[in-house]
Amino acid sequence: MTSDPKTRYPLICLPAGAADWDWTNSAATWAIQMTLIHNVFIRHLNSISYHAPLVKTGDEQAFVGYCLAFTEHLHDHHDGEETIIFPFLQEKFDMSVNIEQHAKFNTFLAAFEGYIKNVQSRQDNYDGNKTRGLVEALGDVLVEHLHDEIPTLSPERLATYDKKDLDAVIAKEMTHIKAGSLTTFVAIATHHDYSTAPTWPPQPKPVGWILRNVIYWRHPSYWKFSPFDRNSQPQTYC
Repeated sequence: MTSDPKTRYPLICLPAGAADWDWTNSAATWAIQMTLIHNVFIRHLNSISYHAPLVKTGDEQAFVGYCLAFTEHLHDHHDGEETIIFPFLQEKFDMSVNIEQHAKFNTFLAAFEGYIKNVQSRQDNYDGNKTRGLVEALGDVLVEHLHDEIPTLSPERLATYDKKDLDAVIAKEMTHIKAGSLTTFVAIATHHDYSTAPTWPPQPKPVGWILRNVIYWRHPSYWKFSPFDRNSQPQTYC
């Protein structure tokens, strides 16, 4: 953890050469791609933790939507790992620790998500300190897992698999990702630091344009809490 309240949880370090990464080389770059998406989660966690007690009157439901964008994305990400990635990797490497860590943080995720959904449905009043406590109870366990998982997807490990088989599994996982919520795609775009990896996530330029100029506006009130605006520029809520 850090002393800066806006970055309570540390990001995962990236290797050098972001501008030259070839995303089509699954064995070489899958761990990097996972690092980038895990950093998206960590930034989202940090933002929820920081803003929870600072939410202005009238913005409670917007912040609830912002929190649920995080939990929805996390569920979808880990479902893909458990049903697609881990079973494949288990053929050669023990993935039990990864699975155990998923189970460990799910209890805290359920508590946080349950409270936020109750606020959304007006069964509970919004309490910023309670929200921060619940999300940090989750984050204290989740961030450890997000860091620990990266070495289990190392290029050295992935290179031991047949390239055709690995590419097929990655393609299946990408199909799973593309079937996700539109809200998730905006969450990624507004929590990814494009200055560190300008070509990620790999996507056609028209898709990026639609994301920022159409899909973003489905829930614009959510993204005022994000660290980056729809044009990838740093922003502050308060």
